[in-house]
Parts: sequence; C-alpha cells; structure tokens
Amino acid sequence: MTSNGRRWLITGISSGIGAALAKAALARGDHVIGTGRDTETLARFEADGAGRATGLVADMSDARQVADLAQRALATGPIDILVNNAGQSLFGAVEEVGLDEARALFDVNLFGPWALTQALLPHFRERGAGIIVQLSSGCGLNGTPGLGAYCASKFALEGLTETLALEVAAFGIHAMLVEPGAIATRFISHGTREAQARIADYGFLSGQGKAVLDDYYATAASPPEQVADAILTALDGKALPPRLLVGEDMRGPVRQKAAALAALAGA
Repeated sequence: MTSNGRRWLITGISSGIGAALAKAALARGDHVIGTGRDTETLARFEADGAGRATGLVADMSDARQVADLAQRALATGPIDILVNNAGQSLFGAVEEVGLDEARALFDVNLFGPWALTQALLPHFRERGAGIIVQLSSGCGLNGTPGLGAYCASKFALEGLTETLALEVAAFGIHAMLVEPGAIATRFISHGTREAQARIADYGFLSGQGKAVLDDYYATAASPPEQVADAILTALDGKALPPRLLVGEDMRGPVRQKAAALAALAGA
C-alpha cells in the first residue's frame, strides 16, 4: 500500500493526532482534506499544504453537517483513506454523567464517525477499494474509573468497526482500529469536559479529574507523531492489521485483559 498521491479525509486536524497525521501525509506527497471548527486553523493548514491541503469546517456532532461534509470532500476528487479522528471525552462517574451529556459525547465519538463512514461507503464500493481508520483508545479496551461514558463510546466504536470490517471485506474495503495509550495532545485540557452533577460519595474520583490527567499526559505521554508514524507504517504494509496498538503503556493492560479472557474460556 505504498503512497502514490493518495487522497485522505481526516477529521479533527486542528491539533494532536489529526494534525500530526495530516502533516505526515502531506510530507509524503499525498492530498489531505482536513476538518475542524476553527476557520483560522484550517486556513493555516491550507497555506502550509503546498496546494495539496483542503480545509473544511464541520461539527462532527451535527448529522446534517457530516452528510454535507462527505459530499464536499468528494467534490474535490476521490477519497482513498477516511480517518475518523475527531473526538471528545467526559470525566465523571457513571452515576454522575447525565444521559444528555452521554448522548452528546456519543454524537461525536460514535454517530459522527458512523454517519461519515456510511456516507463514503457507496464511493468505496463503487471503486472496489477504500481504507477506514478509526481512532479508538485504550479506553476502548478497558474500563477506566471516571471515564465510563468515554469508554462506552469507544467500546461501541470498536464493535461497530469489527463488524464493518467483516461486512465490507468482499468489496475490497478495509477497516483498522487505532488504540493509542496516553498521547501528548490537548485532548484532556481542551477535549474533556466534566460532568455537570457531582456526587460527594465519588469524591475520590474528583481528585483524579482533569488536572491529574493533564499532569500525567504532560510527563508520561507519547508524542502524537508516534501515532501518525504507526498508522503510515501499517498502511504501507502488505496487509492492514485489524488493530493497531500504540504506546508502551497499552501493552500491560492488554496482556492482563487477554489473560483474563483466556482464563474465562478455559485456555
């Protein structure tokens, strides 16, 4: 799957993993259509793209904008790779998170990627080719106290993508889940909200909220370029892996869960 002027649609290119991946793809001579909500950031993205970058304003929580996004992206030319990267998080115990807050989170993390994937699948099927990259998380594999809603949205994205890969393989379409550990981005400081209602009995979680996560990400997280490099390496391989773990902090928890599941199955 070597690069040959491929055309990408990457959501959420304003910062973090999306920005790093868009920059790396452009550096290889590819074309990138990137989405965001800030027009100034998108204008800089286009200016730095040497004529191969297109910025489109889109709110991934708005189903109408997502449907329109697919058409605007395809109007610029065929799409080879869709990367559903845009996402948000929400901190609060399961009991504390309001259902409206959870639905808003799912709109961005699950239904936005679902809608955009649906909108592009006819294009991919007609071409007999296409790659869908879904940015999941370590929280899509293991539950984390205080991040139950976020974990639920990523667990759902994982199940959706596993099923999607089985359904579209016969059309020459491939799907890959990317599961990063802690990555040094603005995701916690800018992309994570706190539940509006707090319950005193969950005070032990309050001391482990955004401030603590910010400190951890500032000292122990891997750079977003590591995720971008891992994605590009996977795309350049002979066969696209169904899952891509990124970050040493992911390996221990995955081994533990795998061992627990193996023990449950009597292996």
